[in-house]
Amino acid sequence: MAVISLLFLAVMYVVHHPLMVSDRMDLDTLARSRQLEKRMSEEMRQLELEFEDSRRAAEQRQKVEDFWRGGASSHDSVLGKRGRGWPLRASGREGPLGWVLGNLWNAGLFCLFLVFELLRQSMQHEPAFESSSDEEEEEVRAVPVTSSNWLADFPSQDVLESFHKHYVQDAIRDLPCTCEFVESFVDDLLEACRVLSRRETHPQLEDCLGIGAAFEKWGTLHETQKFEILVPIVPPQGTVFVLEMRDPTLGHRCGCVLVESECVCKREKLLGDVLCLVHHHGDNLVVLGKCSSSLKAALCTGCHLDVCKTVQWFRNMVGSAWTLVAHKYDFKLSLPPSSTSCKLRLDYRSGRFLSISLVLGVQREDTLVYLVSQAPEHHQLSSVDWPESFAACEHLFLKLVGRFAPENTCHLKCLQILLSLQDHQSLPPGASRPILTSYHFKTALMHLLLQLSPTDWQPSMLSQRLQDLLWFLGRGLQQRSLHHFLIGNSFLPLTIPIPKTFRNAEPVNLFQHLVLNPTAHTQALEEFHNLLDQVKTLPCAPLAGAP
Repeated sequence: MAVISLLFLAVMYVVHHPLMVSDRMDLDTLARSRQLEKRMSEEMRQLELEFEDSRRAAEQRQKVEDFWRGGASSHDSVLGKRGRGWPLRASGREGPLGWVLGNLWNAGLFCLFLVFELLRQSMQHEPAFESSSDEEEEEVRAVPVTSSNWLADFPSQDVLESFHKHYVQDAIRDLPCTCEFVESFVDDLLEACRVLSRRETHPQLEDCLGIGAAFEKWGTLHETQKFEILVPIVPPQGTVFVLEMRDPTLGHRCGCVLVESECVCKREKLLGDVLCLVHHHGDNLVVLGKCSSSLKAALCTGCHLDVCKTVQWFRNMVGSAWTLVAHKYDFKLSLPPSSTSCKLRLDYRSGRFLSISLVLGVQREDTLVYLVSQAPEHHQLSSVDWPESFAACEHLFLKLVGRFAPENTCHLKCLQILLSLQDHQSLPPGASRPILTSYHFKTALMHLLLQLSPTDWQPSMLSQRLQDLLWFLGRGLQQRSLHHFLIGNSFLPLTIPIPKTFRNAEPVNLFQHLVLNPTAHTQALEEFHNLLDQVKTLPCAPLAGAP
């Protein structure tokens, strides 16, 4: 039995691990094959347990038969030993033939697995991208991210480490301390704002959260002087915010914040310290009703919270709060004009300055998804539309990765190297702005972090993982498909608090505009091709304006 078990395991290993060193597997296939490997390993363990239980049962039955026969003859003893060589018997049949006939389902399972593995291996050697048109074939040739020639020209580990140390690490050495100071300073400002605001008539400011590249530790040189802070707001006492989400198929993902009076009938009955403005009417409620109406008059358009009015109110509040805390700091604070965020500029005597953007947000349910005041530059929204932001969820995911992954993993280095090169990349002729943004690279990285094991991001694997990141994004460009990380992602950890509808929703394609705009797709391919050239020529390509 031990020989058969070892032979069975050896055959399973050979069939399941046939890849040569030079083969490169599709990342999606890699994820599925790992899931299959785990499932098959569990089935193998279960099968071994069944083998062992059957052997013990056969031995027990043999002992009972020998006992009732009054002892076994020499011929029976030989048969008994021979039977223990093939312990699984069915209907009194002994030997290999009886074992096979009695375990046809095991043999069938093995055959099905063998056929599946052979089919999977043949599919792996097919082209990664299929194209039926001459135009798509031309694009595949333009960005050969899956070709062995391109992989052979990729920089070595030492070259990448040297580039990161000189152009990234040295440039952002003081960034963690600066981020800590910025959050502390904003907390001080918000505390002064709470002193000045009235709970009955003004929205209340909650604890701030640093978001974006600088606070997620993948920032490059361009992020050393600009910082983005999310400031959640909640309604004043006696008022509630009701979020009315727009159908995403009609345009951008955003919603409106409806301002309504709060029903406090239960509290009125229990404590008697308030009167419900919704279900009570009387002269004694006129004064209380003015609180809700004053908020609507000051910050709303109709019954919906107005972005511009709310930001202007917050900006005035911050200006007043600065007078209370200015004596603690040795820099000059100014508030540049902005209609979607409260911008702060800190000017030091040395000539150094910091730019801080305070973005207001309304929390969606009990999640880390917010409706925020600041929209992307190319989005045209009305004054009552609050764009949906997933920055806090993504911040939490990257924080969890850093906490549970091995020390000094290379995932952030991969992102920093590519974005440092992209920052110094010139746009194609006729282009007004880049198509590929840092968010696209960040999204590709987060997908890879879920598909690969944490141990695959060891510091010594920087070159391999950087190749994977470029390959993943290049494949998405050729297929015009890059799925949003949080919407429709069934592999997302349950520890990330998102609305329930997100997990079962249809995936959102961040490259959908490339499907509708062939010119933008061509520009994106050209940007990506230029980035590949920069990566392959790292040793002899100093960055413009770099020290």
